[in-house]
Order: sequence, then structure tokens, then C-alpha cells
Amino acid sequence: MKLLIVSDIHGDYLSFKKALENETFDTLIVLGDLFSYGYEHKKDDEEKIIDTLQKYKDKLILIKGNCDYLINFEALSLHPFEVITLPFNNHLITFTHGNKYKKGFLPTYHTDIFVSGHTHVPLLIKENNITYVNPGSAGHPRGGSSKSYAVFDNDVITLKTIDNMIIKEMKVG
Repeated sequence: MKLLIVSDIHGDYLSFKKALENETFDTLIVLGDLFSYGYEHKKDDEEKIIDTLQKYKDKLILIKGNCDYLINFEALSLHPFEVITLPFNNHLITFTHGNKYKKGFLPTYHTDIFVSGHTHVPLLIKENNITYVNPGSAGHPRGGSSKSYAVFDNDVITLKTIDNMIIKEMKVG
């Protein structure tokens, strides 16, 4: 099963769309911050992002970000989680946005693969038997990084730029 993991879109529909077009996937995981009220974006792009999430609703796992507080998810028939642990590719993976739980501040229950966004900086490391994954930001990267996302296919996690260049790859298991 192939996962596409995107975070911190912040209203950048074209970059989000490009990540979706770059990859075939079985499950789309969006780690929150669909829009932002500190970054400029078009209202039309908000509608396109919501339409896209609804289009992939049957294969979507949505996490609520700290900038998603004005979104009426219930009215949109979308149901985000704060933190969730799910089985994929013979692994249990914990997903969250990253504003509350992150490397160094993990929830009481977490697994050996911990995926979060929020920092806008891609990360793929293994420390103390936990693999930490941050797909970076599809909309507004920080720290000199590029717009990016992550892919988890079989036992390999790959960080990629929106232009489909590999940033880093790691085999887990």
C-alpha cells in the first residue's frame, strides 16, 4: 500500500495538486493547515482544496492543524483527527499535525514510526528506535527547504520536492 503524505498546504492549491499528480497512491494523508490566515491565498484555491479532499474522501485521512480552526469540517462532511495510529505496510504509524505532539514531546501512546508536520521543514531520521517523518510543507517551506511531501511505499519512506526530486529516502522495518 502506498501512502502520500502532505502537510501545511496553507492555501497553495497548485502545489498540492502537483503532489497529487506526481504520485499514484492508495491513501492520502493530509497533516493539517489546509489554509492559513497569515499567508495570502485566493478564496478560489480554498474551494479547490476542499473539492480535492472531498474527491479523495474514500482514501483520505485528515489531521486537523493549528491553522484549521475556522474550518467547519462537519458541514464539509470531512472528519479530521488530532492524532491517530493506523496500520500500514506491516507497520503501526502515528500521525498528527505537530503543534502539540512532536519529536521530544510524543503522545502517551505512539508507535515506532511517528509522522507530523507543522515545522514546514522536511525530516526523516531514526532516533532511539523511532523513525520520525515530517513531509515539510507543500505550500510554504521554511529553513531553506523546498515545497515537499512524503511517500511511504512498502518499507521505504521517501521525502520528495514538489518537482519530484528525492530529498531523502529510508528503509524501515
